[in-house]
Amino acid sequence: MTTASEPVANLLSIPPEIIHHILVFCQPTDVATFAKVCRISFDLVYSGNDQFLWRELFLNNYDDPRQAIQTLVVDEVSAEPLNWKDVLQRRTEAELVARRAQNVESHERRRALETFVTAALQALPAIKNSEEKERPSSNLQWLDRVLRETHMLSQPVLQTDSDSETTQLRSRLRAYVSLTHDPSDEEESTKVVAARRIESRCFVYDIRNYKPITHWGPFLANGFVNWQHIEHLGNVVLTNLRELPGSWATTVPSLGLENTQAFSAPGPCSDIDWAGVEGTWRRYVCFMDYRDLFAFNYSNVAHGPRNAEFFRDARFREATRLIEIKLYLVSRSQLRFYTPSPDLEDLKTRYPTLFFCGVSRGVSGNEAKVEGNVCIGIDGTIRWTFYDLIQGAVHDLSTLWCSKGVQLGGIASAAGIVGSWSTSVHDQGDPVGPFWLWKVPPSHSGALMDFT
Repeated sequence: MTTASEPVANLLSIPPEIIHHILVFCQPTDVATFAKVCRISFDLVYSGNDQFLWRELFLNNYDDPRQAIQTLVVDEVSAEPLNWKDVLQRRTEAELVARRAQNVESHERRRALETFVTAALQALPAIKNSEEKERPSSNLQWLDRVLRETHMLSQPVLQTDSDSETTQLRSRLRAYVSLTHDPSDEEESTKVVAARRIESRCFVYDIRNYKPITHWGPFLANGFVNWQHIEHLGNVVLTNLRELPGSWATTVPSLGLENTQAFSAPGPCSDIDWAGVEGTWRRYVCFMDYRDLFAFNYSNVAHGPRNAEFFRDARFREATRLIEIKLYLVSRSQLRFYTPSPDLEDLKTRYPTLFFCGVSRGVSGNEAKVEGNVCIGIDGTIRWTFYDLIQGAVHDLSTLWCSKGVQLGGIASAAGIVGSWSTSVHDQGDPVGPFWLWKVPPSHSGALMDFT
């Protein structure tokens, strides 16, 4: 007659290295459960300094962080060796926090969000050559599944979670997701998106959010990206596109976490053109009638300046334009307008600043010259700045439009760049608005459009 303990005893009679090899093919939560069976199983999992089990468990479920792209120079001599046990446990804990939802402490939620952002940043870059097909990222697949199933990013922000760090982490992930995790119920989704649209419009068209300390763009005073601003800019563009007719609905950027993978955009990158600048791009630009922009910011219309009621008026709508841009690399000396940021002058990056020129073309066929640069920010993000030289007045700065944006995800991601535009002189009350720029194949034949 056998007892319930015999199968366990028989398993534990196997050499430890064989048990470790078996556990490698289990889920991390299952390994934790096995460790609770008895003292021997606990010691097999947790005792000793050997990282083999933890490394193999991690690599069977996630991307290898050693292959992640580093945009900033790291002192590898002083850097601590990777602790596979710690990173695996942190990812597991983050998923459990997201799935628990109830009774989550603010520090637990912030730590989980930090882990999710790290997973996105350490996603395996796509490979595009004749020998290997483009490879998916296990990190992004896991992250998309967890965030979609738990609805963590759609949960209300608690008063205890309202610190700036938690807000920035949450907004960064929401910007990466780009409204692709809407509720499955159509009626509920419509209500959620409508409320988010009003909130985002209020933020994007509030002129107070554009000032010298933020470099007139979606940045914080410390020089880091303001991901809350980026999230709202993207929301305005996407929600505008959803209500437009015809082919507008199919002419959209590549959305979703999988499209934040580095080098997933069409076209080649090279050691010189590391950002994939050269090629053909599409750019959506949205803007309010200037009289509406002035009324929203300064008048008592709809219960006072900057009141959300302004955007609940069914008669209100923005103009949206789809523009084609063709870019090519140039030397810095060929640019007319370039002011290096003092924050970045001493920054050690793995990628040099790139300079480009090109032309943009709208539905009318009129062309405008474009020039700008791509660089790495102090927080490791990829930043784009460009000027539109309109009406041929290349020496009249008052006619220049200046745009500043941030790449969603890794270098040359298919998701593209989201940012804000305004005038280059930045006078008080100048118009502002959102844009979304993404790369398309050279053979792309989509029509350009203008909706006002």
